[in-house]
Amino acid sequence: MTSSNFIVRCDDWLIDRIFQPVANRLPSGLSAVQLGLSFQLGSLMLTGASLLLPIILFGVTLGGLIDTSLIWFMNLAFFLGMKKTVPLIRPGMMNPLRPMMLSMRMIAIAFLIYQLFRGLDGIGIGWILAQLMTLSQLTFVMGLYFVSCQPQPPRQRMSSRSGPIIEGVWSTAGRIN
Repeated sequence: MTSSNFIVRCDDWLIDRIFQPVANRLPSGLSAVQLGLSFQLGSLMLTGASLLLPIILFGVTLGGLIDTSLIWFMNLAFFLGMKKTVPLIRPGMMNPLRPMMLSMRMIAIAFLIYQLFRGLDGIGIGWILAQLMTLSQLTFVMGLYFVSCQPQPPRQRMSSRSGPIIEGVWSTAGRIN
């Protein structure tokens, strides 16, 4: 098995064994796509907070302000792009974002692992900022996986009619009227 096959199998396992069962148990008013986009928005806000705190606490240079703004606007552009793809996801059909977002999910997991190691050795405010970025990256990854889950087919309404199950000549005890 090649390394790319191994990565795809690990990604499929994560979706099928961890995220899809959670998505299947969501209440009827909340879809996995909505939950995934909520995680994406939370990640965007946490990233904004972790990028804005050093500017507020330590001051900012023009270069730092431009750098921070560009990073946040890139995240915002990705979020808005994800919102535009929501109509592609329809119940009863394969989710097209699952194969399309495979490389994005793998890159996001790599950044999450990097952020976890980076956040281990901080002190003071640097450690808090690293933990905010780690939490932001974790919510980003969770959002990507929930958006990639297969939507549940619409629930069918059960009949509310009551009465005998079999109608016809049997309802009159076999007599033909």
